[in-house]
Amino acid sequence: MHFAAAPGLDKGTLCPANGPQGHYVLLVDKTEPLNFTQKQAFSITLNDIIKKRTPAGYLLSIFVLDADFKANAEPLIELCNPGTGADKSAMTANLKKLRRQYENKFVEPMSKQLQALMSTTPAKFSPIFEMVQLVSINAFRKHDVKGERRLIILSDMLHHTPQFSMYLNPASYDYAAFAETTYGKKTQVDLSGTDVELLYLLHTPQIQTRRNLLFWENYFKKSGARVVAVSPLEG
Repeated sequence: MHFAAAPGLDKGTLCPANGPQGHYVLLVDKTEPLNFTQKQAFSITLNDIIKKRTPAGYLLSIFVLDADFKANAEPLIELCNPGTGADKSAMTANLKKLRRQYENKFVEPMSKQLQALMSTTPAKFSPIFEMVQLVSINAFRKHDVKGERRLIILSDMLHHTPQFSMYLNPASYDYAAFAETTYGKKTQVDLSGTDVELLYLLHTPQIQTRRNLLFWENYFKKSGARVVAVSPLEG
């Protein structure tokens, strides 16, 4: 059944006619398979971001981080939360229609992406820097939303490509030294005014240490962003 967007909303994106009021981006790393407990935790986390954390009028873009960053340059899905109608009066709005629109045109399409965000086999590479650059270009810069900008990354935060590997060289956690390398300069990014949340997948805790987190804090600080929350995903 087709539901038309409520008046004042773009029928394709469900965004307000004058543009999104804020922009949330979720970047999900699927280069390592999730174990059973992590899958349960991720399902709850995704549901929470869709239903509870993305405010009405905000754009939510979901990107996949996989071995081939060029194949994942565009978002898997992006829609604005049209609102549930809970803040509207039954005297002036069709509350049932607004609720159906929220459930059928926003929550359901977003929730359907769960399986596409989970891998069953390990990937050869984990190009975190490249994907953050693409998120900067194809999400934040493309839409240029003037309100709140938030990047939520679900990952082990262990970049691994032929040019640079956090698995093979623990000394690489010195961000100042990395930033001066050719690859470090090539992978710089502009995330000015963005709040960053890191949801760590802790499958290699011996190298996912405070030094690793400090590296990323410095990386995002140089980009103009700030890390506002860090937490492990259960499992």
